[in-house]
Amino acid sequence: MNSLRIRLALLAAVALLAPAAARAQIAVLSSTVEEKTAVPGEKYSGTIVVSNPGAQPQVARIYQTDYRFAADGTAHYDDPGTSQRSNAPWITPQATRIVVPPHSQVNVPYSIAVPLSDTLKGTYWSMVMVEGAPVEPAAGASAKPAVSVGAVMRYAIQLATHIRNSGTRTVKFDTPVAAKTAAGLATLDVDMTNSGERGYRPNLWVEVYDAQGVLKAKGKQQRGLLYPGTSLHQHFDLGALPAGTYKAVIFADTGEDSVFATQYTINY
Repeated sequence: MNSLRIRLALLAAVALLAPAAARAQIAVLSSTVEEKTAVPGEKYSGTIVVSNPGAQPQVARIYQTDYRFAADGTAHYDDPGTSQRSNAPWITPQATRIVVPPHSQVNVPYSIAVPLSDTLKGTYWSMVMVEGAPVEPAAGASAKPAVSVGAVMRYAIQLATHIRNSGTRTVKFDTPVAAKTAAGLATLDVDMTNSGERGYRPNLWVEVYDAQGVLKAKGKQQRGLLYPGTSLHQHFDLGALPAGTYKAVIFADTGEDSVFATQYTINY
């Protein structure tokens, strides 16, 4: 989940009762993660750019969902506005269905109206989905529909609203798992939860010390936007470590002045 243009194919290899040439082939060219720091009562807007690289017109359906994910790899796309921190009711896409001409692109504007409320704090978010749809045969067309198997592409655009600089940024780590690969290389896995009120992109790193306090291994990685109440799984490759007992110090930089850290005793 980062701000690069990452295409989410959430449905694949489904049977469509449509000619093979009519299968939806669309792409979203704009960012799939949009963030805005706003104040209560503010209104702002954005644009989703939908492209059709094919030779036939393509239909795209546009709709909203909420979004949650967890370290175990599960993701939930609930009805819009049902999550506690959903901003879906604030968002108005300017279209729910578009037709993109061949070798062209269509801009889909959306507007966001942040409620004027003193109770808003931290980060609120949801998704706008852009899903390709089969093209209906023209009236009187002689071509007979045929069953074909293909991929229906669904693009998910995360829209996050941060209320001023408000909201706590806190971290919860779950007990890490130390292991060795078949090649004898040490690894460390840990789950991290954003237990606060504000979303952030954590910088995570680990330092591993032996019984004499000597640094023996370290690893670092920056992760994508982690929303309140969501979690991620972090894997570190630590290289060759002799069998023994070590201290692992795991750090998380959430963008504030202070850095979160926790220490574990691990064995290889």
